[in-house]
Amino acid sequence: MEDLLLAAKVVLPLFVYMAVGGFIRKKAIFSLENFKSLNHMVFYVFMPLTLFFNVYEADLGNVVKPGIFLFIFISIILLFTAAWVVITHTVKDQADSATMIQGAYRSNYVLLGNVIAGSLCGKEGLALVAALAVMVVPMFNILAVILFEVKRDNNVDFLRIIRNVFKNPLVCAGILGGLFKLFHIPVPDLLQQPLATLGDAATPLALVTLGGILSMGSIVRHGKYLIAVTAVRLIAAPAAALTAAAVLGYREIRW
Repeated sequence: MEDLLLAAKVVLPLFVYMAVGGFIRKKAIFSLENFKSLNHMVFYVFMPLTLFFNVYEADLGNVVKPGIFLFIFISIILLFTAAWVVITHTVKDQADSATMIQGAYRSNYVLLGNVIAGSLCGKEGLALVAALAVMVVPMFNILAVILFEVKRDNNVDFLRIIRNVFKNPLVCAGILGGLFKLFHIPVPDLLQQPLATLGDAATPLALVTLGGILSMGSIVRHGKYLIAVTAVRLIAAPAAALTAAAVLGYREIRW
């Protein structure tokens, strides 16, 4: 019962934010175009600020261990490869196939990682999420660029991939935060407080935006694909990763 209450405490606020977005759209306070513009702003401004300050402010001394980086790196590569092989052979439409593969291996790390890690593991969990973000976010985006390039043209243009990766604001924010942390570059107090506050708004604002953009018609049309990807993302992948972690002797966040 305690675990159920904890899960509800972590997940319920996310649905509340999305419900608010749906309410705003239903009452025509914001149009779909307004929400799309807001989504663009969240991606290019609020989320990069969140990621930058997560890395910049994290106390990484007790949580940065080679084992966890290697474990997460291998897990992502294996999940990406398995999803590509299975989905490519079962879904013939290239656009649907690419979207499903991305949905299977890629999580909303920046938006939900902090919320869940903070609720389950406290400050140490937040520090671990921030440390991993430097690797995980670029990995997700590099793999996504490779995926969509291959699915679109059946070839890989490495120069275009590199350009697209470094155009991604999350990749740039994660790297920049890591450099500021590594070289002890201070952010002036007059800038840090307002910018960090804007970053704190990223998760609720992004989820409100998601609630306003969601289309029930699209969900129904792609229902079988959504169910399959959700099963992989929320059941199969966590079960495999947690089992592997347990076999390797990892417990809680002590790596």
